[in-house]
Amino acid sequence: MGRKKRFRPIAEMARKIRAYRELKERPRDSQRYALDYDSMTRPLSGKRLPVLAWRDVRRELRLFSLLCRLPLFGIGCMVTRKSWLHDFEEPCFWVIHKVKVDYTAEARLRRR
Repeated sequence: MGRKKRFRPIAEMARKIRAYRELKERPRDSQRYALDYDSMTRPLSGKRLPVLAWRDVRRELRLFSLLCRLPLFGIGCMVTRKSWLHDFEEPCFWVIHKVKVDYTAEARLRRR
């Protein structure tokens, strides 16, 4: 018969604190998906968007700028992109089920 596992409350609490700190130090989605519209790169990772996506990014609105005008941030609405309407025969869309708003994100205003 094996040894009984000891319960170590301090070690367990330290593990939970480390996991919580890792979670808090992760970059927010607004930081991960931020985009520099002049160079078409993501500032956090330094990666460039594909060249074929540049035209779509420049002429379309961001999803949140559309949803923030609607009641309950547009939950239940169907959203599509202009490029999808032309590229595909079948209807392509997103249905908004849940919105998680990051109020701490910087307000980035784009000039058109």
